[in-house]
Amino acid sequence: MKGFLAQSLIPAVKTLRGRSYSKRVSFLSKSQWWSPDELREFQWRELQVLLKIALDSVPFYRKKYAGIRLEDIRTWDDFTRLPILTRQEVQQHLQDLCSTSYTGKLQMHSTGGSSGQPVRFYRSIESYDWRTAATARVYAWSGLNPSESSLHLWGAPVGTPPWSARLKTSIHDWVRNQRIMPTFLQSESVWREIHSYALKKKPKYLLGYVSSLISFARFIESFSLPRPHFVSIVAAAETLSERQRMYLESTFGAPVFNTYGSREFMSIGGECEKHEGLHVNAENVVVETSGGELSGAFPILVSDLHNHATIFLRYAIGDLGTLSARSCSCGRGLPMLDRVVGRQNEMLRLSDGREVSSIFFRHTLKEIGEILEYQVVQLSPSHVVLKVVALPRLSEGGRALIDREFKKVLGDAQFSIEVVNEIDKSRSGKNPLFVSVVGRG
Repeated sequence: MKGFLAQSLIPAVKTLRGRSYSKRVSFLSKSQWWSPDELREFQWRELQVLLKIALDSVPFYRKKYAGIRLEDIRTWDDFTRLPILTRQEVQQHLQDLCSTSYTGKLQMHSTGGSSGQPVRFYRSIESYDWRTAATARVYAWSGLNPSESSLHLWGAPVGTPPWSARLKTSIHDWVRNQRIMPTFLQSESVWREIHSYALKKKPKYLLGYVSSLISFARFIESFSLPRPHFVSIVAAAETLSERQRMYLESTFGAPVFNTYGSREFMSIGGECEKHEGLHVNAENVVVETSGGELSGAFPILVSDLHNHATIFLRYAIGDLGTLSARSCSCGRGLPMLDRVVGRQNEMLRLSDGREVSSIFFRHTLKEIGEILEYQVVQLSPSHVVLKVVALPRLSEGGRALIDREFKKVLGDAQFSIEVVNEIDKSRSGKNPLFVSVVGRG
């Protein structure tokens, strides 16, 4: 019954209501097998439509791109010379980033503000259908399809939604055969409830924040509990290290599929069954890297091809990563991201005026195999604490490497290592890799 509703009836109802989700799902299932040149041509056609709208009827771009005509943007090289859109500009010019000719419904949305700067933006119904279809395709690469039972270690709505919204969500989750378990606040009782559900209902797929998946696995291991069986695990919202991937796969005996996305665009890409990198959802977004290199990675820029409510062109999302020139052996023509290493703009500021990028900590700590999770906490301009979760323990060699490399950059600042059982989560439920309490009182 649920399978029929999820795969046939509900998509048909959406189509009758003028929605394009089913059409996009069908299109994306075929276009992923196009050649790289065919996909690039499709992107260029969609980008030309977006650029024409931006130059003709978007107040912000008419000013920012003053003197630039559509005829001036003839090649991809021309496009990459356009000015970059920043988070601050989206914050300050929200209304002016919408086309004056757009007549559709505006849906307000916002990011979680992991950088300390929440970004509010509008999305169109049409772009929402594109991005949910792209998300469905990424999930399908792990084997997860509509109506397949799944357990999500996810977030929860802010505040108390009205009863109509709660009812709609409950019906949606029932039809999709999915259970959302909030993991913002974690305790033994929460994990026992999740574990009990997994054993009783036997969901085939497990999805969640990387840190929540790790915490669930460590809870099962620490109490020597029976291990639920999953067909596959989908990791989202946070950077997945190879150490974490290996730990999850050994704990649950299931392959882990890494994904990459954001609130602004939803799914940007994900791994297929070959696990050779992240396929970019190129039919919906254009992904570039630009600017200076930091620890082998570059700032990521994203353009949304179908959101005419808030137009994102060459948007600096705040993450660092590397694009790949190779193709995946699966045969899909989609471009590849080798890796995404995390936030660009997290900085530790020392008392002597120097600044240390959080990328330094990621780059150094990835060399220590026993570290499962970590958090850098700056207690004062001259006092830094490194919290680590290590399995089975933090070795003397690992501790010595940390001391040696950290002191190279921290200099005379006070530094200590604290081995902990778990990392405190942020209000969003994620594990913030870098926390500074300087200036907060």
